Amino acid sequence: MRMLARAVLPGAVLALAGAAASADDFYRGRTLTYVVATKPGGNYDTYGRLIARYMQKHLGADKVVVRNIPGAGHIVGANFIHAAKPDGLTIGTFNTGLIYAQVLRRKGVKFDLRRMGWIGKASTESRVVVVKKGSVPATIDALRPKGEAAKVAVSGIGSAAYNDMALLRAALRLNVRLVPGFSGNEAEMSVLRGEVIGTIGSRSSLDDFVANGHGVFVLEIGGRARPGLPQARDLVRDDRDRALVALIESQGELGRLTAGPPGMPAARLAALRAAYGKAVTDPGLVAEARKRGLPLAPAVGDAVGRIVDDALNQPPETVALVASVMNVEVTTVTVRTGLLSVGARGRTVEFMSGDTRITSAVSGSRTRVRIGGKGADRRRLRAGMNCTIEFRPGGENESRAIDCKATGG
Repeated sequence: MRMLARAVLPGAVLALAGAAASADDFYRGRTLTYVVATKPGGNYDTYGRLIARYMQKHLGADKVVVRNIPGAGHIVGANFIHAAKPDGLTIGTFNTGLIYAQVLRRKGVKFDLRRMGWIGKASTESRVVVVKKGSVPATIDALRPKGEAAKVAVSGIGSAAYNDMALLRAALRLNVRLVPGFSGNEAEMSVLRGEVIGTIGSRSSLDDFVANGHGVFVLEIGGRARPGLPQARDLVRDDRDRALVALIESQGELGRLTAGPPGMPAARLAALRAAYGKAVTDPGLVAEARKRGLPLAPAVGDAVGRIVDDALNQPPETVALVASVMNVEVTTVTVRTGLLSVGARGRTVEFMSGDTRITSAVSGSRTRVRIGGKGADRRRLRAGMNCTIEFRPGGENESRAIDCKATGG
């Protein structure tokens, strides 16, 4: 994908307020639903709740309710927004990985980003790669181990983090396996537990993790140069790799998007854009964002839509290149632990992974269960059994295999 032009919030955008005044009465006494396509926690949720609160102030709505709809790397939430009644009462946020999803025609995509009602974007953020503090070496070479590939935590398949890491792996010849399915701050927790060596995300979402001594920045993609931290663009070998890194950098221009379904009445879309423009420039929001370390570089309305359109309009050779490196295997982690509890008919099990209590689904057809060295029905699982459990951590933590001793203890 070609590099995207940097978007800023022009002063003239606030003139939308006057054009949208006629729609203000529509929102008085009504509830606006703001969908966040992730679980609670993490920066998407933080931005979403902050923007929703200040949009309520400037829109005149009775209330703005945040509704978390996670799943499939933000696809579930985006599908929900796209399919919502176009009455101006449902909007939301999802990540830029869905641009890749639409370009590559991923399974499950029911939205068309070109047709959505673009309201605004809040930020421009570089991407960073972090490895666990104490990793040897504490550089990008930690992701080039000899022998077994290093495991890296990412969001769901098709998310920005998943796509960015897949492209980085190809561009920088990294020896990594992606562990998808994480949401909020679950990836950092997996790094702390030692299940994976590192993760990738926006700079603001990982700053605290590093500042608190848990991780080390080893690479940045986009943004300004920082002493001692290599830029991905400086590590590439040829034009193919340079194009892949430029693609990742371009996605950083579209941080923290907000959109509604296609077909909203023009006056209501104008009112939403005006309220959004006032919200992201409200001194209160700006102060809160600064306090929380959330960068702001907003744009409103058609300016965002043009950037999205440019990102979607890719030549066939670029699409083919991206598709060729997106065929990334799904991997799991394995823990040896005791079963803390077992759900009805063995459909779920609870166990500890490091210091975290995990609830994992046990499928009657997909999960391989062995007890005492022999294949067994999941209904024979009992609390107290010592087991080796292979599962996908994060939001999609269904167990792939459970191998237990015959008795507890």
